Amino acid sequence: MSLTCVGGLSMVRDGQGSLPPIRVLIADDDARVRNALRTFLMATHGFEVVGEAGSPQLALEIARDLNPCVAIVDVLMPDAEDGLDLLRVLTAELSVPVIAMSLRSTLGPEALAAGAREFLTKDGYAERLVDALRNACH
Repeated sequence: MSLTCVGGLSMVRDGQGSLPPIRVLIADDDARVRNALRTFLMATHGFEVVGEAGSPQLALEIARDLNPCVAIVDVLMPDAEDGLDLLRVLTAELSVPVIAMSLRSTLGPEALAAGAREFLTKDGYAERLVDALRNACH
């Protein structure tokens, strides 16, 4: 067994080198998007969805209670100011890395300026989401 630092926590590797799953919070006001993200992550080795939120308030409550390793945040939840404010609180106050997402690619610079580790558009996220989540936690 060996000791590895993951997201600020010390984790013990077993003989096969496996680590505990990356704990993900999904925050999006569209239930269909939350469901699609949850289904995608559950089918991908190494991830655990610890919470889902349809509002910024619920996302903060879940983040405080469950301490996710990373959050996926819809920047337009339900509008840009709410999503960006959530992103700022998660990153600055709770130290939760955030992968920001939106259908509007023009919001990328604002999301990154607000503290997002990465910005992905919802129409092509699958190819990059897994790497973005892993990079945010390691």
